Amino acid sequence: MRILVIAPEQLPIPPITGGSVETVIYNIFRRMASQDSVTIISRAHPKLPRTSTFGRLKIVRISGGSRLAYIRAALKRVRGQTFDVIQIENRPRFVPIVRAAFPRTPILLSLHSLTFMSQLTRSRANAILAQVNGVVSVGSFVSQTMRKRYPKFAYKFKTAMLGVDTTKFRPRSYAYKLALRKKWGVHKRYNVLFIGRIVPMKGLHTLVRAVSILKRRHPSMGIVAVGASWPGVRKETAYMRKVRLLSKKLHVPIRFTGYLPPSHIHKMYHLGDVFVCPTQYREGFAMVNSEAMASGIPVIASKRGGICQAVSNGSSGLLVGNYLSPRAFAHAIGRVKTQPGLARRLASRGRKRVKARFGWYSTVSKLRGQYRAIKSRRKK
Repeated sequence: MRILVIAPEQLPIPPITGGSVETVIYNIFRRMASQDSVTIISRAHPKLPRTSTFGRLKIVRISGGSRLAYIRAALKRVRGQTFDVIQIENRPRFVPIVRAAFPRTPILLSLHSLTFMSQLTRSRANAILAQVNGVVSVGSFVSQTMRKRYPKFAYKFKTAMLGVDTTKFRPRSYAYKLALRKKWGVHKRYNVLFIGRIVPMKGLHTLVRAVSILKRRHPSMGIVAVGASWPGVRKETAYMRKVRLLSKKLHVPIRFTGYLPPSHIHKMYHLGDVFVCPTQYREGFAMVNSEAMASGIPVIASKRGGICQAVSNGSSGLLVGNYLSPRAFAHAIGRVKTQPGLARRLASRGRKRVKARFGWYSTVSKLRGQYRAIKSRRKK
């Protein structure tokens, strides 16, 4: 099968500067290329060549600019080529342009969240959905929400749950964790870990307030915040300064690591005694939770969106229904802190859940099945 994948215009593949969508694309399609011929269109980067070839996988990189300039340049690069299926990643507005260039090729739209479909008017979204042969979502929450919004095209929405590399994200020894924590200067305290974009909707400020409540009984508690405002960005933003000032005011130690390359992130989970995802919007899936579970770290997360499919409440983690409440998060963190047996059970069951349910080759298999189903429908 010959597959064309059109990535968003913002970040390069491989994801050398980060980006959750780009990480997903790379993890899926380098595995897909073990059997199929895959061409990925991606954003150019000074550290990457304009074209890379790895066996059946080819990555073509386009210079930056507007979204319109990017998609036009992308289509120019593949003009005259034929594909069995085209997958557009998280950019529904690209669909009409790609459809005009490839009027007879099956097109699959991949949605990583509700964000970009929600930016469209209902009529515009319906017009776009009429032009695709299928829509694949990273979690069933996104698929179910889209089916309700667009019942005419409900049959087009399918799910391919995201995976985790459980050999990379895995439990580590006490000695490994201690050495890592000494390196970052956080070895003398109980660490509440946050990993993700440091922006208001991810809720780090809520976590600071939650830990301030617990500090009265557990003075050795602090936060480690891994991430930046945007992949590759090292500059401190106004929101980060706001969180830093809040932590000082509330006497909550917080260690910002700043931006780290994606190749380092799997190590950083072992800075945490508990991982907390206090997101305040409806995530499509939020891979940080499944990565933390795979790493053998107890997980606490907002009961929002696709997180509910990743974390089984009370078994592989704790879900916080009142996700805007610092006190609700403080209660959950306090349970894990004061009940070592609970912490061990959550960590063990989380790891088992990820190994059983979230494999990248399972994602690849489901995608291939959808490609075959689309081709089969077109032949009828």
